[in-house]
Amino acid sequence: MNQMARMPTSPADIAEAFAARCQKQPDLVGMWYTARLRQGIDDRMWFGLYREGQADPAWTGLSHRFGDGIGALTHLLRCQGFAAPPLPRGRAEAVPDWRTLWQTRRPVAAPAAHIEWRQLDVAARRSTPHAPVSLLLDPEQTAAIEATAAMAGVSSTQWLLWTADRATRSTLASRDSVLDWVFPVNLRGTVAQADPLMNHCSGFPVHLAADTAPATLKAQVAARFARHEHWRNWWLLTLGRHVGQAGINLLYRLSAAAPGSHAGSYSNLGDWDVPGLDGLACMAPGSPAYPVAVSTMRCNGRRTLGCRLHPVIGGSSGRAIELLTLWRELATSPDALSGW
Repeated sequence: MNQMARMPTSPADIAEAFAARCQKQPDLVGMWYTARLRQGIDDRMWFGLYREGQADPAWTGLSHRFGDGIGALTHLLRCQGFAAPPLPRGRAEAVPDWRTLWQTRRPVAAPAAHIEWRQLDVAARRSTPHAPVSLLLDPEQTAAIEATAAMAGVSSTQWLLWTADRATRSTLASRDSVLDWVFPVNLRGTVAQADPLMNHCSGFPVHLAADTAPATLKAQVAARFARHEHWRNWWLLTLGRHVGQAGINLLYRLSAAAPGSHAGSYSNLGDWDVPGLDGLACMAPGSPAYPVAVSTMRCNGRRTLGCRLHPVIGGSSGRAIELLTLWRELATSPDALSGW
């Protein structure tokens, strides 16, 4: 029997195999997801495979306790018999020492987060979010995003965050809100956990107001990189090596934010080449405190946009589709730049 024949294929077996890799040594970042799971907050990421000719993706959930989106998707593709590309590496940079972090401690100038949700039901914090929703764009729409981002003078990653923010405030929050998003940073190639599929991503918050221009977003992201905010957060994310799971559990309880306190997370898993698929979609877990999960990636020349909304802000499949449709319209059209 060859190795591929022994690979798990059912969703339950795939999830079990993903977790088994962390039995001997825990995922340090995953400790935070273990802590939140103990508070009743789901930690599953979701991945959708658009098989050739199929209109809808087949979704599989995998726990963030045992890996990040890149690692989990790689594991899923291998289990499904696809040739997964090499794990993408992050930007080449040296790990800053404590002296460098002290010298760059000045906060980044950005508007303070202030969110007025159109609907906020704290009692729904224990409710289960709707199933992930995604849109598979055609090659022309995918190319239009790159072209429009270039017109705006920003990267496609920054353009997609800017337009996702516009779509979110148009459908879920007041125009005057200042939305704070988690902006992910891949650290593979600079840091290494015990297993290459474990969590190797950090990130930092990005604050966007209604009058934030794409160029201003670009400058804020650059300033946060220059301040090494992703490294500051990496030290926090890996504190488990010093305090253990019990310490992380306590820190999570002390630092947990109220439902609706933040906008949400923005995920971009980059560009993938997987023969045999029309597309790939991804989705972060989200939470009551970070109720909007928007995501994107590109596979075989076609981009997907994904969304999942927590019930605390009235999240439903219908509202997610409304947000996605507007996001696609804004991201692919130069009209979104009108006035900027």
